[in-house]
Order: sequence, then C-alpha cells, then structure tokens
Amino acid sequence: MNRKRQPLYARSVSRTRKIRRPLLAAVCLTLLSGFAVAAALGLFSRHPTDDGFVQTATSDRTLNASNKFFNHNLGTNGQACVSCHLPSDGFDLHVETIQDVFAASQGLDQLFRTNDTADRPDADISTLAARTKAFKLFLKFGIVRIGKSLPAAPASGVGFTIAPQITARYGPLPNSNDPQAVGKETLSLFRRPLVNTNVNFDSSVLWDGRASITNMPQQVKNAAVGLLLSGPLSDADADEIAAFMTGVYTDQVSDNVAGSLSVLGASGGVKNLVALAADPARPCVFSSPGVLSPFVPTTCTPVVPDNAHTMTLFDAWADLPDKGTVNMARQSIVRGQELFNTITLHIPPDMDIPGVTGTTAHCVTCHATNNLGNNPDATFFVRIGTDSTEILKALADGDPLVRPLFLRVSQLPQYCLRPTSDPTPFTKARCGTHITDVKTTDPGRAMVTGLITDAGKFKPPILRNLNTRSPYFHNGSAGSIEDLINFYNARFQIGLTDEQKTDLGNFIDKAL
Repeated sequence: MNRKRQPLYARSVSRTRKIRRPLLAAVCLTLLSGFAVAAALGLFSRHPTDDGFVQTATSDRTLNASNKFFNHNLGTNGQACVSCHLPSDGFDLHVETIQDVFAASQGLDQLFRTNDTADRPDADISTLAARTKAFKLFLKFGIVRIGKSLPAAPASGVGFTIAPQITARYGPLPNSNDPQAVGKETLSLFRRPLVNTNVNFDSSVLWDGRASITNMPQQVKNAAVGLLLSGPLSDADADEIAAFMTGVYTDQVSDNVAGSLSVLGASGGVKNLVALAADPARPCVFSSPGVLSPFVPTTCTPVVPDNAHTMTLFDAWADLPDKGTVNMARQSIVRGQELFNTITLHIPPDMDIPGVTGTTAHCVTCHATNNLGNNPDATFFVRIGTDSTEILKALADGDPLVRPLFLRVSQLPQYCLRPTSDPTPFTKARCGTHITDVKTTDPGRAMVTGLITDAGKFKPPILRNLNTRSPYFHNGSAGSIEDLINFYNARFQIGLTDEQKTDLGNFIDKAL
C-alpha cells in the first residue's frame, strides 16, 4: 500500500492535542458541582478536538451526572474526581484547560491546590507571582504531583535506598510532611492523569499498577484521601464512583478528514467500544484479588504474541477506491494500523521486556490487547526510558528530534536509587559513583514492589481515546504525537520514513 498521502492530512499530526470549547465551560467548574458540572460540560455530548470529535457513552442508564464522581464535597480541598477528568477533555485534563482556568481565576480556582497540583506541598501561593511559580509543572506539562510513600523492603529480591535531597523547587525529598500520606515519607512523582473511563478493559490500574482492577472501590478511597484530602470514604460512595469508572467509555468518534470512524465496516468509535465491553469474546475480565500476583481471568480472548492482526479496527477500509481526500485519509490510517501491527523494534541492551528473549519486538508486543492497546498481563511493566534524562540525552545526541523530550524531563526532580545489596551510604559515595546506582525522575513500579529492578517501569496504557491525551507518556514528556513517534523511532532504531511517521501518527492520533 504505497499510495500517495494527502498533504493537508499529513501536516496536522504534529500539533499538541486540545479540545476546543469556550473558556467559560472550563471556568464553570469552580461554580458548579454534581449534576450541574456534568451538564455544563456535556457528559455524553460529542466534544470537538483539533481533528474531529470525541464522545463518552454507557449502556448503563444509572451511570449519569448525578454520580459522586462529580461531587466536590467528597473531600476538603474543593476538588472532585471530575476536576482532573473532564468530560469535555475526553475525561483527561489538557494543558490549555489548566492554563485557561489559571488565567481566569489568577490561580485561585479549586484546580490549584498545594497538596496535589503544586510542585511542592508547602509552596507559597500568597500572590499571583508565587502561584505561577508554585504550579509551574502543572501549568507547563499538565502533570499532577503524586506523594507516593516509600515501599516496604521486598520479601525477596533486591530493594533500594534513595539519596536524600533538598531543593528550593521541590523541598525535602523524601518528604516526611506530605498531606497525601500523613505520617509517612514520600517522593514527589509527577504524572499525567490517566483517562478514568474505559477502566473496565484494564488489567492493572494507574501508571504503576498500585491499585487492583478487582478492587476499584479501594482505589477510589485511596485517591479521595490523598488527592481530595477526604476522610475515610464510605463503601457506598466508593462503590458508586467505581461503578462509573468501570461502566463508562470514551473514544474518538470522527476525524475532520477521514470522517466517522465507524462507517463502511470500520469498528472505531465509542459505540463499538461499548459493544466490545458486552461481547462474550471480549478481552480479559479479571477476578482474582492482588496487585503483585497474576490475576485469573474469568473470560479472556487469548492474546497471540506479536499478532500481526492485533489492531483490526480499520481493516474494512483497506480496499477503498484510491481517490478523494476522505479515502486517502482513510488509507493513511489503514497503513498506520499495519505499521503498528508489524514494524520491527530493536530492543536496546538496557531494556527488559517481559516474555521477550530475543532482540526484536513490535508495538503489539507490549500493546497486545486486541483493538485496545494495553497489555492483558497485570504484571507487565517496562522501562522504556522516558523517566531517564541519561537515556533521553544519549538518544538526543544521536537524533535531535528527541531533544524536546530530554528538555521536558530535565525539569523534573532527579532521584538516585542504590540497591540494598550495596551498603555504602550516599554520604560516602555520591550518586553515580557506583555502577549499580539507578538515576530516574520516577521510580515507577519500584515504588510498589520495592524492587530496584522495577525502577522506571510503567504499564502500557489503553490506547483508545489517545487522541485527547496530550502531552503523552506517564510524565507528559512527549508534547505531541510527532514527539512520541520520534522517541520510539530513535529508542528502538525503527528507521521510519517521513511518510511512515505520518501514517502511524494518523492511526494512533486520529483514529484510536
């Protein structure tokens, strides 16, 4: 399929994703709560993006805007689940939304709270200038501070110690006075909010898998205490919110050039996503409790390793006539889907991918769940390198297109982990003087397991509704789909041509 691409469609891939809507709709969040917030932002309406429309849907009529998900009185800081998961932002939170609300409220909106969206929990917010400084990472990259308590020593395997530090920007780390985890020492980890609809398809919850898909009410309770500064949430409230998260779905439904993503046999769009959730042959549904041990599926479509047909959403468009702007746009999406299924990735020597013994992989090695893009294994976590300034600098030195990611990640706090098998204190040997030291901006999965071998590892997220989720990766390191593709191209030595980058971008940005 080497057909000529349509230039206008090609040019639109690199822009940072945003959903267009009046500023008033975003600012209304400060004035409304419960049903009124959701109604103002159009819970089940189609919302325009740069390139089309996104929509949320459910087959359960009881899941509506009266759900406690929209209640700003659950906690004590004025925030609600919806504060960082806006229907009009595809249940994500865009940098432009954050900046618009900050400008309109001079940083006094409930969105701006020192416990979770400031660079440090004791930040000075007494003046506009101070607030602009205090919420710098949130304003620039849309990343929220997670105060994660230090893990217990692992029962087996090698644990780690962390070099203590004090900086003007982030304060003392580890921090023994963090409102998110009172009485515990925490690290400040800056992460993008994950879309918390489509959760029904997940195998592990949150970027580091610290919550169990089999106990979503507990995840809700933990988030309410840490982020909303609530007291203990009732079982009824937690169950209600968890039901919303696992029963509601969000997806891109149309592209401005390719049109509807569910016509002529294509199976994109949120209606097909809702139908997939009810299909007896749907991807895995997990039932056994536990975070660190594998889940036992009650229903599971077997995953074929490196299946060349993992993504089949747009197979029906493969033989469209080679004429017209719309058809050419659809053909680009089909070519991108084929690349996603089949291109060869060369695994760097420093990377370990679970289950892979050779030196090559594919996009679908990690993004293995059919037509969803996450991984069905709840223990599947990989360090791809977006947490490491060292890895990103080495890549940028060889490919300047990776430099934007290096510059963004360089602004995050830098941590040094030393394995407990090495008893040398950091006061005797500074970070990096020992070959086993690990430098990272986010220990990731290691903060759950306590294992240094899990440092910097994160899960492959569900890719449906990716269109609305810039900036990308766990820390917002990729400001656009173009940056994301450039990173993978350099990290895995794929060798994509410009046309292939465009086609792959059109598939994952405009169609998923």
